[in-house]
Amino acid sequence: MKIGFCMPLNAVWRREVDRLKAALPEVEFETDMEKAVAGIDAFDAIVANPLPRERLEAAGALKALFVPFVGLNHLPAELLIGRGVSVFNCHGNAESVAERALAMTLDFFGRITEFHNDLVRGHWHGFWVGKGAEDFWHSIYRRKALVLGTGAIGVELARLLKAFGCDVSGYRRRAALGTPTGFDRVVTDLDAALDAAELVFVTLPHTGETEGLISKERLLRMKGKFLVNVGRAAVVDEEGLWLALSEGVLAGAGIDVWYAYPKGGATEGAPSRFPIHELPNVIISPHVGGSTHEAIDLNAAATVDNIIEWAKTGECRTRVDLKAAY
Repeated sequence: MKIGFCMPLNAVWRREVDRLKAALPEVEFETDMEKAVAGIDAFDAIVANPLPRERLEAAGALKALFVPFVGLNHLPAELLIGRGVSVFNCHGNAESVAERALAMTLDFFGRITEFHNDLVRGHWHGFWVGKGAEDFWHSIYRRKALVLGTGAIGVELARLLKAFGCDVSGYRRRAALGTPTGFDRVVTDLDAALDAAELVFVTLPHTGETEGLISKERLLRMKGKFLVNVGRAAVVDEEGLWLALSEGVLAGAGIDVWYAYPKGGATEGAPSRFPIHELPNVIISPHVGGSTHEAIDLNAAATVDNIIEWAKTGECRTRVDLKAAY
C-alpha cells in the first residue's frame, strides 16, 4: 500500500507522520508534497488540501482521500463517487469553532468591543461617570439556546453553553438518532424552535438541504434574537440577514462565515454585497473560527488516527457522505 501527502508538512505533521510510520511499518509513504502530487497516480490513498480537479482525475488507483479538516465543498464529489473513492474528514477544529461562537456571543452581550473602543478614545461608561442602566451589559446565563446542527461543533458548543446554565435545544431533521451529550433535547420543528430561542447558533455545512434554511421570512420573524453563524454563510439568507439586522428585528449577530471573500491574493474586500459589516449590532470575524494552533494539532492527530484505522480495517468512522456533502 502507498499513501501520499499532497500538502506541506510542518513540525506537528512530521511528528504525527512518524507515529503513523511506526503504526504501519508495511506501508510506503511519500511525504514530499511535490513528489506526491507529481506521482499521484500511484497512491492507494492521499492526504490533501484542495487540489486541482485534473490532479484528482489522474489518481486512477485512488481508494481513499483523507481531508485534514472538516470542509468538503472543494471536492469534485461526482468524480470521487463515480470512482468509488472513500473520503474521510476530521473535526479537530470543533472546540475552537465552538469557542469562537461563544466568544462572539459574550462580546456582544457584554459590550466588550464597544466599551473597549470607547475607552481607547478616553470615553468612559458606567457608574464611575454617573451613567445608569443605559450603560449596563447583559449576561447570557440561563438563556434559551438553539444550536442548528448536532455534529462535533454543535456538541462542543452545547457543552460550553451548559456552563452558563443555558437551556440548549439542538435542531436536526431526524430526531430518532437520539440526544447528544450537552443538549437538553433534539427538535425537528425549526420554526417552533426559533420562536422559543433567544440565542440561535448555526453550525451546519452548506448542502443542497441547508442552503437558505434560515430564510428571509424566518429572519424577519426572529424579533429580539441573537444569531451566530459559524457554519456556512449560505445557510442564512444574505438579504434577509441584512434586513433583519438593519431594521432592528434581530437584536444582533455574530458572523464568522461570509458571502464574499477576497480573490486573487487580495487582502481587502467587503464580506457581503450588503454593508452588514458596518452595522453597530454585529460582531464580525473573518472566517477564522478553526484557525488556531490547537485545532491544527488536533486535525493532524485525528487524520493520522483515521489513516491507521482505515489501513488496518478497510473502514473508518469518519467516512463522509459525498452526496449529502457532510
